[in-house]
Amino acid sequence: MRRLLMILCVVVAASSHATEPTPTLLQSTPLAEKQSSTADEILQGLKDFYRKTARPDGSFQAGIDPQYRGMSDSASSDLAAVTYAVTIHKTFGWKLPHEEKTVEFLLSRQKTNGAFFNVAGTVDPESPEGRTYNTTQGLVALHALGRKPRYNPLPVFEAILKEDYKQLPAYSTSFFPLAYLCAGQPIPEKADRGIRSLMVQDETGYSNDHVAATFHASHYYRLVEEETPRAKEMVVRILRDQKPDGSWFLNMPARDRHATFDAVFTLRHEGKNSPACRAAFGKAAAWALSCRNPDGGFGHFPGSTSDADAAYFQVGTLVMAGILKPADPLPPDPHLLSWGHLMPVVDKREHAPQLSLALPSWVAGVAFSPCGDRLAIASSDAIARIIDPQTCRELVKCQGHNDAIASVHFHPAGKLLATGSYDHTAAIWDAATGKRLHRLVGHRGIVTSVVFSPDKTTLATASIDGTIKLWDVATGQLKATLNGHKSWVNSLAYRASGEWLVSGSSDGTIIVWSTQTETPLRTLDVTKGEVRSIALSADGTLLAAGLRYGTVKVWSTADWKELLALPGQGDMCAVAFSPNGKLLATTEGDWNRGGLVKIRDVTTGNPVAHFQHTGEIISLAFSNASDVIAAGAADKTVRLWKIAPGSR
Repeated sequence: MRRLLMILCVVVAASSHATEPTPTLLQSTPLAEKQSSTADEILQGLKDFYRKTARPDGSFQAGIDPQYRGMSDSASSDLAAVTYAVTIHKTFGWKLPHEEKTVEFLLSRQKTNGAFFNVAGTVDPESPEGRTYNTTQGLVALHALGRKPRYNPLPVFEAILKEDYKQLPAYSTSFFPLAYLCAGQPIPEKADRGIRSLMVQDETGYSNDHVAATFHASHYYRLVEEETPRAKEMVVRILRDQKPDGSWFLNMPARDRHATFDAVFTLRHEGKNSPACRAAFGKAAAWALSCRNPDGGFGHFPGSTSDADAAYFQVGTLVMAGILKPADPLPPDPHLLSWGHLMPVVDKREHAPQLSLALPSWVAGVAFSPCGDRLAIASSDAIARIIDPQTCRELVKCQGHNDAIASVHFHPAGKLLATGSYDHTAAIWDAATGKRLHRLVGHRGIVTSVVFSPDKTTLATASIDGTIKLWDVATGQLKATLNGHKSWVNSLAYRASGEWLVSGSSDGTIIVWSTQTETPLRTLDVTKGEVRSIALSADGTLLAAGLRYGTVKVWSTADWKELLALPGQGDMCAVAFSPNGKLLATTEGDWNRGGLVKIRDVTTGNPVAHFQHTGEIISLAFSNASDVIAAGAADKTVRLWKIAPGSR
């Protein structure tokens, strides 16, 4: 106990003086020397623990006592102790006591249908939870050992992902991308979208009010190399909820045996290495060390029995906190070595946004200027902002509406900006100064969409009053009112050649209007639901529509033949064609959930890229070069992504 107290004092002192981006052990100071010798002592104790729990057949006991049935994962499945033993040995570059026997043992636990199974433990090996858990653990262990399973395991996950995944515990989400990556491929897009729909977060960033479910969300997004929604809020809550002893458990102890590991991982990958996070790591490490036992193992809580499961998670915490140094070089694919204790921290993930702008209120519209050097944003705080899309620096504010702004559009010459508002008016502004030039009064409801005509003389506005109004740009005078829809008009688009205007409505129709006669040329009965948004390709040959409840449709405007019907999930709130005509951007998502932008090949409709937003996406806009997509969302953010050259 005296030695343990000395270890704790060293760890806490080290954490309070941490200044390096990643805490490390090996520094030439007396304190580091003490800490290093302590680390050697811990590692030797671990070796002794595994030597005592190793079985001749290559498997491992849950604890020192052969009769001990385990706790948490090791109680659930007898594969857990094996996988965690493999993980720890590979972490520190050790050879397993009976390595080839361990490989044989793991291979013997796979059925011809691909599923791994447990013989002992509380989980039913035939249940969706048992098949998910066991098969993931088997794949992780074999991957760490550089061996492949005898049979293809992916049909196991494919079957579960048809329906059963919806009933799995909330802390099962990141099993799926981890298993697929260990099997050599990314998680399929449909499966990815299905699992994401389950990861609902509250205002603190937490899922299921539970640190374990929240960790699995962070781990999930890290595995797929995307930004984690509400990461900042998540970090704030985790820091707030750390207990004075350095641990976390937010629910029943029986549900949170891995809480400290889960919290440290999330802080490490979402916390941007802040001083507060580094201090939290030191306290967490001290708590993990307080769970160490004289037999060299670790318990889930101070004073509890050494357990194979606890050993992995406590040691993983110590590795992430910098108290224990892993092998150098690291084992292959360290990010796949169990639950991410060796996963490298990256400043920017592969699918991360180029820029992210936080606003005071939700974002209803985004529009690039014709040159692409400015981005206009419609916000519910009644302000339209024009920003520099390279830096997010605010250039101009347009203030004068009395309610939320629903839509924005730049004049083809770039000198004017139009807005439509919940206050039932539209406006035309000087885009350089923010001065209002014309206030357009006449609609009896929210102005949902505004668009300038290609000849620069007319502004068309749409409203929930079911009408479209045409205004003279120079004078602000009303030129005409178009009646024909039976419900809200949600979206407008002019053909580039200017001979017609298209409107989409909540009555389920799209109307093509002649700009010469101001009468309908054609009505498309599209859906029994709502047409949320429409877009015309730059050459006017294609029309796309985003429909409520999950479909995008594309037509040829030459003969109005339907070319594509692209199913999705949730509401399809926005569509946009790239100016070069090669890409179609669409969205998926539901209220209060992070939405997805899909960049599609305009000919086939097949996705060529996708980007995760943190909120429900309401609007999309391409830059003039077709290399940047902007998305405004209900969570008060605008995100901009760079589209890879191969995609465009």
